[in-house]
This record gives sequence, C-alpha cells and structure tokens, in this order.
Amino acid sequence: FAPPAPCASPQDLASGVALAHVLHSIDASWFNETWLGRIRDDTEDNWRLKASNLRKVLQSVLEYWEEVSVGAHGGPRCPG
Repeated sequence: FAPPAPCASPQDLASGVALAHVLHSIDASWFNETWLGRIRDDTEDNWRLKASNLRKVLQSVLEYWEEVSVGAHGGPRCPG
C-alpha cells in the first residue's frame, strides 16, 4: 500500500488519512474517490478533525463488513 506520507510511528496513523488510503487501495469501488475526499488531510494538531476522520473510517469499515462480507454470503466466512 502507498499512503500519501510514510508511516514511521503509531502517531502517523492517528489522523485516519493513511488508513483511508489503504482502504481505498483494497477496494476502490467501495472506498471511492468521493469517500476519500471526505477524509481531511489537514488535521495537524486538531484532535477533533482527527476524531472525525477516524469516525468516518470506522463507520465505513462497519458498513463494508455488513454489506460486502456478511451480506454477500449470508454470514461471516469461516476458514474451513
């Protein structure tokens, strides 16, 4: 994956930007450009913007899990 900036520490993940770009790389049809555009990359030291980004990422991952993983198969896939 190629996030917009290198991730050298856990703090680099705190804004949600790198996570959003990884999700976009995994499934660009679900985590599309419009969705990616809602993730603010100018968070700097603003914890509210970081929290908002992380909330959007979490909500989208939960929706993805519900629609794509669970919905498509009638339940979670179990390794067999």
